[in-house]
Amino acid sequence: MSLRPTVDFLLYQWLDAEKLQARERFADHSRETFDAVLDTSERIAREKYAPFNRVVDTEEPRTETEPDGTLRVVLPQATHEARRAYAESGLLSAAQDYDIGGMQLPYTVEAAANSFFAAASISIGSNLLTSGNANLLMVHGTDLQKQVFALNEFNGRWSGTMCLSEPQAGSSLSDVATRAVPDGANFENDPLGPRYRLKGNKMWISSGDHELTENIVHLVLAKIPGPDGKLVPGTKGISLFIVPKKLVDTEGQLTGVRNDVALAGLNHKLGWRGTTNTLLNFGEGKYPVDGQAGAVG
Repeated sequence: MSLRPTVDFLLYQWLDAEKLQARERFADHSRETFDAVLDTSERIAREKYAPFNRVVDTEEPRTETEPDGTLRVVLPQATHEARRAYAESGLLSAAQDYDIGGMQLPYTVEAAANSFFAAASISIGSNLLTSGNANLLMVHGTDLQKQVFALNEFNGRWSGTMCLSEPQAGSSLSDVATRAVPDGANFENDPLGPRYRLKGNKMWISSGDHELTENIVHLVLAKIPGPDGKLVPGTKGISLFIVPKKLVDTEGQLTGVRNDVALAGLNHKLGWRGTTNTLLNFGEGKYPVDGQAGAVG
């Protein structure tokens, strides 16, 4: 049974999405442009996602050990091809401004377009993590953080995660134990934002490691210790840190330095095998930066 009649009914009969073109932001759009986006989404979902929904259940992510002892993730080829098709379609930035490469679509239409991928294979499509990560940076990041991190997620070069849960805490914010301390005397002067060193463990991180993109931008919840050097009980002291897998410069280019973020293992998550679900160690010294343990954030 096709999902399209239901989507069309909800968008145009119930939500009356065509009226949105009367707003200045959406003046360039019409039923025709909305339909074109839905057509493209439906086609990619039908060709690149749905036929492989069973494949990614049976060929779950695995790791290989490199000669230097590091773990490398191996994902089904179908996941690589589906992600590439999604990114090339422009859907990662569909609701964003024209001047950063977006389509200025109403979010309602963007959400409707993404429903095809959820229906075809929710396991393969973890792209909304990247969009959510970049959206957060567009609201709360500095201008340079938006330029370097968010825009490179929207254009498909990089992907993003959310790192909240921890092995001992689950999703309890009060029990977050990952800590962040200032990185040197001039930590506040880094152009990408005050620079900290993070140490801790994050569990159940979807798309936490892979080779689908050039870089992975982790948004990591961690606590800044109080004056006594101890973590403040409860949720006080929690901040959000941008922690890229590979360090970058102010032009958004890779510096060639691997950040101290290490894949510790994969979780075998039922129904979510088209991408990885990971345990990540931050700041354990696997990849020292400037000779020091601690993930730079």
